[in-house]
Order: sequence, then C-alpha cells, then structure tokens
Amino acid sequence: MIKVFYVYLRQDDPKKSTMKKLERYGLAKKIPLISIYNKIFLTPYVDNYILNKDKFLYNEKGIAVIDGSWNLINTIENIKNKNARKIPLLLPVNPVNYGKPGKLSSLEAIAASLFIMGYNDLAEEIISKYSWSQNFIKTNINPLNDYIKCNSNDECIEMEKSYF
Repeated sequence: MIKVFYVYLRQDDPKKSTMKKLERYGLAKKIPLISIYNKIFLTPYVDNYILNKDKFLYNEKGIAVIDGSWNLINTIENIKNKNARKIPLLLPVNPVNYGKPGKLSSLEAIAASLFIMGYNDLAEEIISKYSWSQNFIKTNINPLNDYIKCNSNDECIEMEKSYF
C-alpha cells in the first residue's frame, strides 16, 4: 500500500519531477492539495521536526510533500496542516542545490523522513531511483543516525547545531 503522497504544483519541468518518477515506480501517488490534511506534511514553515515517533502517524495516514520549485517556495508558506513537520538540516546531493544545507529535493525529503522514522530500506529503495541521489544517505549518514535518536524538537535543534 502506497503511503508516500505528493502535490504537484507544475513549477518545474515535469520530466525532472522526482515524485512523478517515484509514481511511475509505484512508490508514490499524486494527490490534490486538500488531501494532505491528515497526513504528515513536509514543509520548512513549521517548528515541529519529523521524529522517529512519527512512524505511527506515517503508518496510519502516510506522508505528503509538495513537489514544486525552491525558487517559488513562498507559495506554500500559508499551507496549514495539523501534522506538518520539517526535516532537520541535511546536505542535498541533487544537481540543483548540491551542498546547500536544507534545500532537499522532494525525493531527498521523503527519503530522509523515512530514514528518520526507521524505514531505512524504503528510504534506500526510493533514493535508488535516481543515479545522482545514490550518495544522499551516505553523505548524511551520521546526522541521519543521530536524528533517529531525537525524541523532541529541542533535541533536533541541538543535533542540527552539532553538525551545521
């Protein structure tokens, strides 16, 4: 059963959409914006971090990401969701934002979230669909392993500070 969802905003070249490719592999499903309400929703505009304990919510409702452009990120600033989470800082390996802490592709964001929630095999499967993303988990393995251990937002903040 698919538990990875995305809202496609048509802000980038559809041929380069990481989430559309995941959908072709049967690993993600496109949904309308209104359908993110009860899912874990990944956004940089909240204070709550994705934590290992969110795996119960993931199992029940799934996880959703907005597939859009970082250049137009402010277009999602006002989207509200009771289960909104942000990802602790990591280094992207995507060709557009390589090495810019926090500017993950949708693919990297989903993989990082799954890894932090303890779904390492699924994170690896998702990341394996793009040749450029193969090093994402390797590059971030130390912070990812430490973020898994965080039980609160404060712990995530402290862990971020130790790496970035």
